[in-house]
This record gives sequence, C-alpha cells and structure tokens, in this order.
Amino acid sequence: MAAMLLMIWHEVIRLIVYACCQRSVHCFRTTPWKVWRYIDPIGLILSLTSCVPISKPYFYRVRDPITNRRLGVAGLVSLLMVFAGSILVLRFGYGGVKGLDHLVIHHWWQSIAPIFVQYLAMLSFGMFVANLFPVSTFDMGLLIAGTSPTGYLGMLKVDGTVKLIFVLVLLFDLIHYGASRLILLLL
Repeated sequence: MAAMLLMIWHEVIRLIVYACCQRSVHCFRTTPWKVWRYIDPIGLILSLTSCVPISKPYFYRVRDPITNRRLGVAGLVSLLMVFAGSILVLRFGYGGVKGLDHLVIHHWWQSIAPIFVQYLAMLSFGMFVANLFPVSTFDMGLLIAGTSPTGYLGMLKVDGTVKLIFVLVLLFDLIHYGASRLILLLL
C-alpha cells in the first residue's frame, strides 16, 4: 500500500509540474490523470524484496530543457519531502528509536501506523536513490536531458551498462542497507 501511494505521489507531482509548464489544454487530457497506470508490478515486487519501488512513468514529449529540469527536480524533491516528513513523524510523533522500542500498544491496529511510516521512509529513500541513477526514464535522466542534450545522448549509449549496475546494486541490497542505516542515524 505504501509503495503504491509513493509511486502515485511521485508521478502525480511530476504531472502537475508538467501541466503548469505547458499551460495548454492538451496537457490536461484524461490519459495522464488515470493514476493507477503509474503502479508498476515489477516496482511492487522490488519494493517488497529490496525496498526500492520503481513507478511506471508517463512519457512526456518534452522538447524544452527547462521543463525537463523542472520535472527531474520535482520528482526528486517530492521523494525527499516524503522521506523528511516520515522521519519527522517518527522522530517527534513516536519519540525516535527509544520511543518506538517502548511504544505501548493496546490493540494490534495501533502498531500499523508506525510500521507504515517506517516503511514509507525506507521506500521513499530507496526510490530517491534509484532515481539518482542516470537511466533515461528516471529523474536523473530528465535532469541530464534538461542540462545537456549531448550528455543525454551519451547517457543513452551506456544505458544498458547503467541498468546492469543498477540491478547489481539491487541484488546486493545496498540501497536498503543504506536507507536503514540512515533512518537509524536520523532517529
């Protein structure tokens, strides 16, 4: 559930930025607003196995480099906002690690909220780190396309190698390990 909400949040924020940048009637068609299309089954499997959800992006036809940069930054900032918000809730709402260890729960459903927020923090950081990989459909790919078209073409040439490195990072569970250590450090 948390992974699906995060996938939808990430893509809807990018869609809103795209709609604001285009300022035309065409960008408000109904196709991009069907949010269930952003839920990727492989991304859900990755969110369960390695805490790195990958959403299915809506492919924009963007020729403007400024819009590409804005879309890339909006995606990364939206994930950082979710991560910071969930860390703040865990730190101040539940008292950090010591508060979570000594949390008195009278009913089983009272334990769902802190676990959901912890999982949301893990997923948002994992998705943020995954989007830092220079893959053409990720946020870093949009930032590179907005900064340098020749750099984007160079990135497309090595796309297979970068995807292989990304899969190896997922297999070795490095993102999940780093996210769990960072969350413990911040709490």
